[in-house]
Amino acid sequence: MNWDKDIQNSLDAHLSGLHVSERQQAQMLNRIVRGEQPIMKKKISAALVFAIVMVIAMGSMALAAGLGLFGHFRQTQENNNGARLEKLETLADTYETTKAAAMPTPAVPVTGDTMYDKLLSEQYSHTFELTLDQAYCDGHKLYYSYTLTSDCKTGFITGEGMPTGFDDTWQSTEAGKYATGRTYISDDAIQREIVTYFSGHPVGYIAYESMGVGDGAAMNGKPLMILDSGSEMVNEYTIQGYQEVEMPDGFEPTDEIEIEMSILYGMSVYCQDENNVYFSHLMTPENRGIFRLPFKVNLNGQTEAYAGSVTTGAYSAQATIRVSDVDISGEVVFDVPEWAEAFEASADGKHEMEMPYINDYKLVADGVELQNHDGAYGVNADGQFFVKVRYDLPESMNSMVLVPTGSGIDYKAQIAAGETPKHENEDIVLLK
Repeated sequence: MNWDKDIQNSLDAHLSGLHVSERQQAQMLNRIVRGEQPIMKKKISAALVFAIVMVIAMGSMALAAGLGLFGHFRQTQENNNGARLEKLETLADTYETTKAAAMPTPAVPVTGDTMYDKLLSEQYSHTFELTLDQAYCDGHKLYYSYTLTSDCKTGFITGEGMPTGFDDTWQSTEAGKYATGRTYISDDAIQREIVTYFSGHPVGYIAYESMGVGDGAAMNGKPLMILDSGSEMVNEYTIQGYQEVEMPDGFEPTDEIEIEMSILYGMSVYCQDENNVYFSHLMTPENRGIFRLPFKVNLNGQTEAYAGSVTTGAYSAQATIRVSDVDISGEVVFDVPEWAEAFEASADGKHEMEMPYINDYKLVADGVELQNHDGAYGVNADGQFFVKVRYDLPESMNSMVLVPTGSGIDYKAQIAAGETPKHENEDIVLLK
């Protein structure tokens, strides 16, 4: 079953006021549905994002005594951002600034007695509080942790038979059954709940009421690209998490930075009868289930810029790297149109880049090797092939060299053409 179009339509309706570009919206969509990005291949951490369904890990965890949220997630997560979170726990300022939000008054009173009307009416009664717990900004990236609470008890609503009032509102109708092992939702716990319910209810519905923090803060009405995030459900009324976003091109650091965080709320409804499966997403039309709340954070860090380049017989590449108090990150951009064309041709998942190319670098800092924690590569807005890199801070940085894990030179083709291949150095030396 193909949900992409239906989910995209719901995203368009839900996020139309966020001014998300088509590329960013596609990235958000694919993170939700597949955990992938169409323009960038990436090892992605678990991110709390909201569109049709909030992807939330259900569970209850107590915050470790004496730790802020960065420190807490340092202890509870098992991905490769531990060193970064540990430094953020020390470097971040503590704010504990709370903003409240209440659902709007209906522009048109909901007076019907259908199940659709009842579910929609329920949404208007809720209130929310979003707390900015910690933040660190180095002028290039912004990291923040948060706590979101509500009087809304997130969870499932079920019923026998077809829910009334949905006849003209289903966003998707397709032949089949939910209880077939197909994956409709990337969250395993929610997926199991839906499939299990429909296994015992051939005709019925299940709705999931959910809330979350938008996937990345915004500045001046424009969303910031999210780079990393994590979250957990503390209890049925509370979510805690953190996010890392990239400051926009041309950003001029100031002592105080104004950002906008979003609360997203809604209800996803799944239904099946004897022949078909159905889906719809309910949100209050007055605000499309979106609350935008302003916060102020301090510039409390800085970065040092490093650069390097290499030119071979097959390609040229330029590296731009920033060293902060948290980590080392940046990208390598290649002047190879063939790589960009081959990557875009492979974005459908049905083709491979059948040529030598570079998609990863390790960092050698004073003889110590560090592995890339980013793992993203793709094509940028200028149509150039790029590789993203991120490393933990080494103990010493007197010498730093990016070493590719593969080669972008087609030595096999040279041999096939009767040429004697000559090894070329593809390392990139980084200098201030």
